[in-house]
Amino acid sequence: MSLRIRYGIAMLLTIFSAASFSYATEIYRWTDVKGTVHFTDDLSKIPEQYKDQIKKLEVPEENVKETGKIEMSDERATRVEKYLDDIDQKIEKKRHLEKRVSELEEELKVSEDRLKDIEEYEREDYIYYIPFRDPQTGRFVPVGSPYYDEKVKLEKRIQSIRSELESLYEKLSLLQRSL
Repeated sequence: MSLRIRYGIAMLLTIFSAASFSYATEIYRWTDVKGTVHFTDDLSKIPEQYKDQIKKLEVPEENVKETGKIEMSDERATRVEKYLDDIDQKIEKKRHLEKRVSELEEELKVSEDRLKDIEEYEREDYIYYIPFRDPQTGRFVPVGSPYYDEKVKLEKRIQSIRSELESLYEKLSLLQRSL
C-alpha cells in the first residue's frame, strides 16, 4: 500500500473517529423584543436585558457523547481504501498517457521536419518537375524523386501519429474529468 493511501486512510480515520467533541451539557434559551427565540451554551453571550428571561435546558451528557462520536466501520474504511486505490490507478494511467503523448509529439515533430527537408532537397537539388518523355508511349511522364518512398512512409506515419494523438487527448480529457 502506497504512503499516500496510508496517509489518506489515517487522515480519514482521525476525522471520523474523534474521541468526543466538547458539547455543553447546559443550553440557555431566551426571547428578544422581536419575539425571536435564541439558544446558546455560553452565558456571556446573552445580553444583560434578557438575563431575567433565561430558561436553562438540561442535555444529558450521554446523549451528547453518543451523537459526538462517529465510528468508521470496516466497510467504510474498505470503501475509502478502494477509492484511494482507484485514484492512484487513474493518476498512474494519466502519467502513462502523458508520457506516450510526449513521445508521439516528439516523433511527429521529427517526421514533419524530415518531410520539410525532403521537399526542400527536391526543390533545390533534384529537378523532377521537368517531365520525361516515355520512349514507348511518347507521352510526357513525371519523373519520380529518389526520396519518393521515404516521403510516402513519412506521410503515412504522420497521419497515424495524428490519429493516435487525437485518441490519446480524448482519453486524457475523460480521465482528467474523472479525477
